[in-house]
Amino acid sequence: MQSSAEFPRQNNRGYAIFCGALLLLGILAEISAPRQHVFADGDAALKDTTRKLADRVAAIPGLHGPLRLEWHPDETWSEGEGTRWEEALRDAFDRRALPLTNEAAAPALTVFAAETPTEVVLTAKTRVVDRDEIRIVAVLRTSLPPAELPVAPVRLERQLIYESPDRILDATSLSNNTDDGLAVLLYRNFEVAAFRLDATGAAKQSVVLNANLKPTRDPRGQIAIHGNAVSAQLWGKACDFSWDAAGEAKCRTEKATSTAQPAWPADAVIVSPCDDTNWTIAEPAGEPTARAVLRLVPDGATQGSSSTLTSEFPGPVLNVSSEQNQTNALVVARNLRTGNYEVYKITLVCGD
Repeated sequence: MQSSAEFPRQNNRGYAIFCGALLLLGILAEISAPRQHVFADGDAALKDTTRKLADRVAAIPGLHGPLRLEWHPDETWSEGEGTRWEEALRDAFDRRALPLTNEAAAPALTVFAAETPTEVVLTAKTRVVDRDEIRIVAVLRTSLPPAELPVAPVRLERQLIYESPDRILDATSLSNNTDDGLAVLLYRNFEVAAFRLDATGAAKQSVVLNANLKPTRDPRGQIAIHGNAVSAQLWGKACDFSWDAAGEAKCRTEKATSTAQPAWPADAVIVSPCDDTNWTIAEPAGEPTARAVLRLVPDGATQGSSSTLTSEFPGPVLNVSSEQNQTNALVVARNLRTGNYEVYKITLVCGD
């Protein structure tokens, strides 16, 4: 006859063996189970949408895998947003046992994503034997979590700092702070002159660039400051002078740019003071007689994404130059109401 003291010990031993078996089975199941992507709870609507599309594609009569996924996300989405949707799609097809492959010879399964003002629409297209099969699902944008911003929240501020009835070709600050004055290139009476302005906009010095320039309907120029040395790039000419030395500027013909206007600067970038993210100042598109919208796009995003900052100017934007401290830029625009040419300072400020 077993004693009452031995019975609990035997039960404990059997329970331990049972738990060990369950643990072993769990480990084996984890090893053999297909790898799944992990999504945040906030992506429930996204996962549900991709699951519905996978269900409809898997139900296509006569469709067999493996298929080659061709993913075409909305052009306004950032790379990260497009990747998030693609991973959800692959996970959904995997759950439906519809294998995907990268083999070029495999039948294509093309999925397009498009945003309307109210919805995100997914369209899947594939070919089965001699017919095209198309399946569509849509989800309300309000049910989706906002795309994660890759940058700290910022806002764009601008300030009018100079204006002139003469055409302003370019402007740059004389130091790291525009409060110390500006250097501007002005086009007046078929001549180009460089002006040194104080913080109030009063002219302190001017140098005429007698470069024998060819007449042009769309004069452009860029000015750069290197201490007291100044260089100006014009259409087909380059001029150098110093604020300290009297006399005219020395100009020379630039063969490489003899037929081209100075282009939109490739280094038109502002560095955010909040997280050191680079914001590219995109060249505005539009008519030369219409208001221009300037767009600032952070690294990793595309124009039109939710991260893009915009600012409308009272006329066409003619030029932009990043400042020496890289935290602001100067924008030259023409005011269509007054006819004046204006210089604005634009700055990124932390916060919404």
